[in-house]
Amino acid sequence: MRRFAIRDRIAGLDPVRDYAEIVRLLMFHEFPWDVRMAGRLMIWHLYANPPVAAVVGSTDALFTRAEVTSLTFGDLVEHGFDAPRGRDILRFVNRSHRGTPVTAADNRFALAALAVTLVRWLDRYGWRPATDGERTALVTFYAELGRRIGVRNLPRTYDALAAYLAGCEAGFAPTDAGRLCSERTLAMARSRVPLLLRPLVRPMVSALLDPDVRTAAGLSTPAAAVTFTLSKALRLRRRLVRLLPPRLTPTTPRTRRGHLH
Repeated sequence: MRRFAIRDRIAGLDPVRDYAEIVRLLMFHEFPWDVRMAGRLMIWHLYANPPVAAVVGSTDALFTRAEVTSLTFGDLVEHGFDAPRGRDILRFVNRSHRGTPVTAADNRFALAALAVTLVRWLDRYGWRPATDGERTALVTFYAELGRRIGVRNLPRTYDALAAYLAGCEAGFAPTDAGRLCSERTLAMARSRVPLLLRPLVRPMVSALLDPDVRTAAGLSTPAAAVTFTLSKALRLRRRLVRLLPPRLTPTTPRTRRGHLH
C-alpha cells in the first residue's frame, strides 16, 4: 500500500455520515502514537479548568483512572456508539458523572479540548496534517459523543470549536487543585521513564503545552533550548514516519497492552 492510501480512502468518505469510520482510521491506523501524545497533553487542559481539576485532584487513583479511560475510549471508537459494547460504555460514562460537581459545560469544554488538541498536534507534529474532511469528522464524532452524554450545542465546525475552547481558557487562572493534578501526573510520568530522563519530563511537558494552559495548570515556561530541541526532534520524527508504509492492522489501546475484550 502507498503511504497516503488511507488518507485517500478517507477522502472518499463523507465526513458527516461516515465520521465513525474516519475516526477509527485516523486513531488506529494513521496516527495512533500522535493520538496518545495529544491525549496526554489534553489532560492539562482539564487541570487548567478549576471545577474539573477539583474533581480530578480529589482522587489518589490517577493512574487507574487514566488506564480505564484509555481502554474504554478505545473500545468506544472501535465498536461505535450503537454497538452493544458502545452502549455499555455510554451508560458507564453517564453513571460515573452522576453525583459529581462536573457540569454539562465542563464536559463540553473537555470534548472541545479532545478534538482541538488532537488537530493542533497533527498540524504541528503529525507526519501529515489533518485534512478539512478529517477535522469535520473529528468534530462530528465529539459532538455526537456529547449528545449521548447530555452535552448539547457543541460547535459543529473546527474553527468554531477552537474559538470556543480559546474563550474558555482565556478566563482560567492557576488553582491549588490544578497544581496538585499537574504534580501527580508529572510524578506518574517520571516513574515510567529511565532514571536519567526523569529531570526532562517537566520541561518537556511545559514546552508542548500552549501558554494559557501551561500557566493555568501551574507550570513554568521552559527554557528556550528545551523548546527548540524538542520541536526539532518531533519534526525529525515526522519526516521519518512519512517514509513508512501505512498500518495494515489497527493499533488500539487494547492491542498495545495485549488485553482481550
